[in-house]
Amino acid sequence: MEYINNELCLGPLKKRLLPLCVNYMRPIYVYDLDFISQRFTAMAQALAGTRLFYAVKANPNHQVLQHLKKMGSGADVVSLGEIKRALESGFSPQDIVYSGVGKTRHEITEALKIGILQINVESLPELERVGAIARSLKKKAAVALRLNPDIDIKTHPYIATGLKDNKFGMELSLIPDLTDCLMRFSDSLELVGFSLHLGSMMMEFAGYEEALRKLKPVFVEMQKKFPTLRRFDFGGGLGIFYDRLDLELEESLLRDYAKITHDVLGDLHCELQSEPGRWLLAHCGVLISEVQYIKKTSAKEFVIVDAGMNHLIRPSLYEAKHLIMPLKKSCESMQADVVGPICESSDFFAKDVTLGKVQEGDFVAIMDAGAYGYSMASQYNMQELPLEICI
Repeated sequence: MEYINNELCLGPLKKRLLPLCVNYMRPIYVYDLDFISQRFTAMAQALAGTRLFYAVKANPNHQVLQHLKKMGSGADVVSLGEIKRALESGFSPQDIVYSGVGKTRHEITEALKIGILQINVESLPELERVGAIARSLKKKAAVALRLNPDIDIKTHPYIATGLKDNKFGMELSLIPDLTDCLMRFSDSLELVGFSLHLGSMMMEFAGYEEALRKLKPVFVEMQKKFPTLRRFDFGGGLGIFYDRLDLELEESLLRDYAKITHDVLGDLHCELQSEPGRWLLAHCGVLISEVQYIKKTSAKEFVIVDAGMNHLIRPSLYEAKHLIMPLKKSCESMQADVVGPICESSDFFAKDVTLGKVQEGDFVAIMDAGAYGYSMASQYNMQELPLEICI
């Protein structure tokens, strides 16, 4: 992201953003498909031999999904709605892995009828439910067991998923019960994989390596009982820098992550799977918003824009920090809170931030909004959803 001729440009091809604001009506999410290609290629090369299943929850935009499908991605989904969106976007049932802790009977039934590649099971009751439904349909469900190694990766507690007090996955002590269940439903369940996901925004990998080493002997032991066990899904969660754009360092961290994965799992000679989302998409999207007012009080200055927490909830929900840049470069700067129109004090994008000086009618880009932006948006206060544009 840089200014060329005083205009903010996005992505490797330096695409201008200001022309998108002609006839502006409401906030716009902009996604750069060439930037997505660059990120996907970097990850596919680093994780050579691994099948990538893009985490649809990060950004389910049709054009984004179609583009990733063309790049060779599969789809990691967490609902029947996401299964349908993936199919509508060109993915085949065998491109789809179904995760999530709360799959309903209807969702499981439809997934089995559609014939998706794999269901990542998160609990013993879910395994029993999948087995019973598959038996009633006279089908054999391909399942992977999502195991929880109780390891901390030092991330925000709301996006940590690998600890024993998280709702995700199953403790290793449950293996005997899971084995019994798989035996009881041997006519309708086929164990094909192990699944692991420790959380999101992982920037150092000691915990990740520990988790792989903890699950590896369990995988080998289970293979003796279930020769169909042939896949190891090591999840996603690789982090990015939101406070700066340093793609070189991020790709270096990616290579470190890939090396650990291959060093630990390489001699299993199994199919490797991963579920990236944020790393592929976040930098590739921005949220464009128009400045409505510059409000000054005795305490501080506010830049009030027409986008709000209903459009990008990460700052309110996770205390996440996003860079905010005017679309037109300014030689002056200002310090202010950048806030939205929603009737909540938590409706802010940044507090006491220094940014290029703006005035009413100017446009700003909230950076790194390509993942977990529009997909988490709402119409709270009866506000319209943002537009979405792919460039």
